[in-house]
Amino acid sequence: MRGARNLDLVLDSLTLPPLPTLHGDRVTLRGFRGSDIGDRLRHPIDPEEEDGYGSSWRRGWDGRRYHAREDLTGDRGAEDSSAYRWAIEYEGHCVGSAGLVVDADQHCASYTVGLFVAALRGRRLGREATRLVLAWGFDVLGLHRIQLEVLATNSRAIGCYVACGFRQEGVRREAQLYPDGWKDFVVMGLLESEYVSPDEKPNPRLRL
Repeated sequence: MRGARNLDLVLDSLTLPPLPTLHGDRVTLRGFRGSDIGDRLRHPIDPEEEDGYGSSWRRGWDGRRYHAREDLTGDRGAEDSSAYRWAIEYEGHCVGSAGLVVDADQHCASYTVGLFVAALRGRRLGREATRLVLAWGFDVLGLHRIQLEVLATNSRAIGCYVACGFRQEGVRREAQLYPDGWKDFVVMGLLESEYVSPDEKPNPRLRL
């Protein structure tokens, strides 16, 4: 019977280690600290940037320019061992976050990243953070696939993901309702077979 031979292909569930600390040239990805709340509170909410995380935050927003401390320290439910959340540290301060939710049985994961310091956008810190997570996810954890969704109008984020190797796979049309209407989300993915480690990338200075 066609496809029957594929039934022999069974994946062992991935072993999920504790949250690692990932060091880059400029940023460090680490677990969250109490001082990170103060770093977040010092920066006003940027609605356009926050929209990149989805529209649900707007439903509880009453026009304040800052997140309330209780919003950042409230009960988030039981800790999920398959959900990795990093604070992005730059020059000694938390400037954003990155996340990887792993499906250990299917060897795949969903990725998120964002910077809340407007002055730091455009400096490719998000790319560095993304590449750190990709290297750990593929080279250490042993993932087969990493995927993400991004607001279709978020050209900055899409450019970051493309530069890191992600490919556009489709569009979820009118997937979320925003104050100005329904929005599309782009689905992107990167396979282990497509991933190129920074150590494997050719150095243009070495070309003859």
